[in-house]
Amino acid sequence: MSIFCTVFFGCATLNPQRSDALQVTIISPMLKINDTGFLHAYKNSLNLQIYSLGVNSANIKINSQICVNRACYDKLEFNRKFFLQEHYENFLSDILQKKHIYNSKGVIQTSCGFDQNISNNSIKYEVCDNYVKFIDTQNKVKIIIKELK
Repeated sequence: MSIFCTVFFGCATLNPQRSDALQVTIISPMLKINDTGFLHAYKNSLNLQIYSLGVNSANIKINSQICVNRACYDKLEFNRKFFLQEHYENFLSDILQKKHIYNSKGVIQTSCGFDQNISNNSIKYEVCDNYVKFIDTQNKVKIIIKELK
């Protein structure tokens, strides 16, 4: 019976706990994107799929590593390449899931979410309802995500 399960169900894909359609802008030394896509949240992972003219142009998978179009990196190594700063392991996951970063340092609650200013205002992070904006002016990194309805 276990061989049957492994053979027939071993490759089955898990259904995401949540999927959101998004307009995504990412500007970093590693990646430049301005298209639509989907963020699929699973129990222990995230998958951001970006499409350009119906073709999957970027696939970012986050679990124990971060993989971009099949090139995988340790999370801190990814941060050094993508953000030009190490930050902490779940930094990108926290942004994609609209969570506070850096243990809520500098959080200011707003009527629709929160703002954070970190590192002498070189990092500005804003979450407002279905909108996320992360800007690191020092390292020229920008992530803007708008949930599509």
